[in-house]
Amino acid sequence: QSAGVADRHAALEFSASDNSFILQDFNSPHGTFVNSCQVQNAAVRVRPGDILSFGTAGASFQLLVDGAAQVGLGMPGEGARERCPGKGAQGKVSRE
Repeated sequence: QSAGVADRHAALEFSASDNSFILQDFNSPHGTFVNSCQVQNAAVRVRPGDILSFGTAGASFQLLVDGAAQVGLGMPGEGARERCPGKGAQGKVSRE
């Protein structure tokens, strides 16, 4: 465990239904970040190459996927690396 990272901070899951990765923040007090943009108590799609960070002093990780050509890249948020996921509707995943 790192300083500023909660025991149940966030989860990264693969969604087979739309062939994408979903990062869910569990309302962590020190933040979950995708490409330096904060995700707060939300689920966002992430894609290979995105940088995931947990907490203010936690480590950063780059999402790498073997066979990334098979991962669906035509999802909402494509081409939006400069914009923060979760701002507006782009890149957000609806809760069901």
